[in-house]
Amino acid sequence: MSGKMEVWLLDLGTLYASRESIVCRGQPQDTSRIYLPVMAVLVRHSGGILLFDTGCRPDAMAGGWPANMREAFPLARTSEQALTHQLSLCGISASQVDTVVLSHLHLDHAGNAGLFPHARLIVPAEDFEYARRLTENPDPIRRGGYILQDMRGLPKNRTALSQDRQLFPGIRLLWLPGHTPGLLGMEITAGEKVLIFPSDAVYTAANYGPPPVSPRSPYDRSLLLQSMERIRHLAARPGAQVIFSHDIDLWRQLPHAPIPLSAG
Repeated sequence: MSGKMEVWLLDLGTLYASRESIVCRGQPQDTSRIYLPVMAVLVRHSGGILLFDTGCRPDAMAGGWPANMREAFPLARTSEQALTHQLSLCGISASQVDTVVLSHLHLDHAGNAGLFPHARLIVPAEDFEYARRLTENPDPIRRGGYILQDMRGLPKNRTALSQDRQLFPGIRLLWLPGHTPGLLGMEITAGEKVLIFPSDAVYTAANYGPPPVSPRSPYDRSLLLQSMERIRHLAARPGAQVIFSHDIDLWRQLPHAPIPLSAG
């Protein structure tokens, strides 16, 4: 890696979901619910400022999400957990972010992309097309986890990927389909550390296993399990750590902005 790089985890609130929908062990009688952190990753590096995912739209629980999503995944978020505030903790304004990567277009990962109209946007190609088709449905309840207003607010300077991409020195995007038709994870090499952000290719440590356990309704379970095994292979290297996207126990152990997760 060339030059200095800082990595922060941004705290964007908490979802409350059915445990069985997240770690599906075939126990429909399990009606318990679990907390799922919503996060973004901010990186300041020699090539500029990168934001990986953008969280949930500001009006999510006030009509921005359809009723079925508000009921299935109620969101708790304070003003301090707004994306703009979290960026400010790191001394960054929205206008300074020049690259935005959306791991996929689900409502808890793409909700504030409209804050960055000037930025280069990188999305998984297959998921973008799938989201575009679903959000054409006039019934919001039939749009799955995608929000029409989120899609309309995406920056226009857009690159769609269907494979790995070395984005900057020390930063690689990873092709990890299965949760959705296409999904981008991120790998950051900072000094002797390798940080792997699989997004929703792996929700929690309980999904990771071994053995791996799928959530209830991935787009393609076979592809998802292959992606999970790829992550396990990448994580076998010395100094590697997987940062699960929605693991509340891991989240509570990690530093959040303004404390950097890593600097090198």
